[in-house]
Amino acid sequence: MKYYGMALLPEQLIGGDIELRRSRPSFLDDVMKAVALSYRELHRWMAWCQDMPLREDILKFLREDEVAFDGDERWGYALFERRSGELVGSAGLRKISERDREGLEIGYWVRSDRTKRGYATAAASALVEAGFASMQHVTRIRIGMDSANVASAAVPRKLGFAFLGDVEREKVAAGHTGSQSVWEIDRSSWNAARDGLSTVAK
Repeated sequence: MKYYGMALLPEQLIGGDIELRRSRPSFLDDVMKAVALSYRELHRWMAWCQDMPLREDILKFLREDEVAFDGDERWGYALFERRSGELVGSAGLRKISERDREGLEIGYWVRSDRTKRGYATAAASALVEAGFASMQHVTRIRIGMDSANVASAAVPRKLGFAFLGDVEREKVAAGHTGSQSVWEIDRSSWNAARDGLSTVAK
């Protein structure tokens, strides 16, 4: 479903040392490599990686992502390291729910050999900025992760998100505890947080 007035996000975004490029089927080989290098960590937190995804499964997802981007249903991006040009992860925006027109949610993962470089923070920052800039009806953006995923939780904290609390959720990945931490930022808080950041937090 496409909401009236929903703006299409840019196909490319710059976030610090990474470039976000909208997800494409042509990225298949690079995505497969990144997932294989990161399987142990992805297996802990991502429902879609409880077994190593097959090539045809990833291709199907990339094709669906492309259609969803053009249809303003969700906006998936591959993360490319600007220095090397390598694909080092994925991030995206999606609606919190079909009924919630004012809220968006961010998801992200970074290749295991490229963690602790600020890439997830840079990607999330670029997505928050683009989301608020491109969709004037959006008033808040949310990030959620399993309560045990300390590394992922560092991202919204660095960007000035407010911690809303932990909520119960289904365990759908090996490392899930049954509890999800929820973080959120509204438009005015983001403007204040952005003005206080001279560079993306590393």
